[in-house]
Amino acid sequence: MAQDLLKDVVYKRIKDMIVNGSLPMGGKLSESALATRLAASKAPVRDALRRLQSEGLVQIKPKSGTFVFSLNDLEFKDLLEFRFYVESKAMELALKKNPKQLVQEISAILDNMEFCINNGSTVEYIRLDNLFHQALFTWCQNPYLEQAYTLISSRMATIRNYLGSNDEHMHRSWNQHVAIVTALRNNDYDSALVALQGHILPEFGAYWGLL
Repeated sequence: MAQDLLKDVVYKRIKDMIVNGSLPMGGKLSESALATRLAASKAPVRDALRRLQSEGLVQIKPKSGTFVFSLNDLEFKDLLEFRFYVESKAMELALKKNPKQLVQEISAILDNMEFCINNGSTVEYIRLDNLFHQALFTWCQNPYLEQAYTLISSRMATIRNYLGSNDEHMHRSWNQHVAIVTALRNNDYDSALVALQGHILPEFGAYWGLL
């Protein structure tokens, strides 16, 4: 039991370090260095890296080593396309099944995001950004769509933190969230879809830069 708990703690700490950027995208990972940093043995670190590999946060390259994930331009575009397909469907279902709950939750999140924008609270803004998009999947009440989003949610959170220090990026993100919420408040899925396209897909003017 204690060993399993230790494995979970080490896994969560390494995952948090990847998502928040303490272990940067593309950076090489050393089992020994991580074990020393976390005051743990190599065994739970190795177990954590295998789990993180299955989540797409870690890449193990034969004869090269273990690295935090990175994406080339095509891989990044594919990731965003997948995200848009599942998120747009989740938004559609959430608006049909639970419009009141959806709008209430994302409106509350948007209020807190505005406070962060006005006070320069970048880290908290990014956390709220993650919660905003998760709400679409919570209220769509389709477990398969939720599972699909889980496949990429940690990578998207990592990318948001990677780009989050850019003020222009954050303000553009804020304006796009406002457009999504405004459309959903009006029960206007088509306008919300257009806003979501602009928020996620590069060909529609998203704020993503090349990684």
